[in-house]
Amino acid sequence: MNQPSSESREAIELEDPYSVFLFAMNAAQTREKYITRLDRFFRFIGIHGGCVAERCRAFADAAKRDNKSALNNVLRFLQVYKNRVERKEISGATLRNYVKTIKLFCEMNDILIPWKKITRVNDMV
Repeated sequence: MNQPSSESREAIELEDPYSVFLFAMNAAQTREKYITRLDRFFRFIGIHGGCVAERCRAFADAAKRDNKSALNNVLRFLQVYKNRVERKEISGATLRNYVKTIKLFCEMNDILIPWKKITRVNDMV
């Protein structure tokens, strides 16, 4: 049986939400921080089990089926973290870093979230 060419292997990997997300970043340190933040978001919204790549696929698939639910999960997460900023548990920069991470994942995977509304209303970015 023929092995897929390296071009087709790359195309297959880029269909995976986790691979597409990683593709957007060059620096290893950035990747590590973004993966950690994204995983924290997934755990917060109740996506547990498996590896980060499996949680990425679960969220992406669910978000494409039910965009409103994805938006509500993002808003719920960011509201809790905004409250943490107000209580001075974390800095505003930390909240912005979470926004950037979730936004990058959603944009790279064609998950439509109205980011301008989110960031304007909540003064997050």
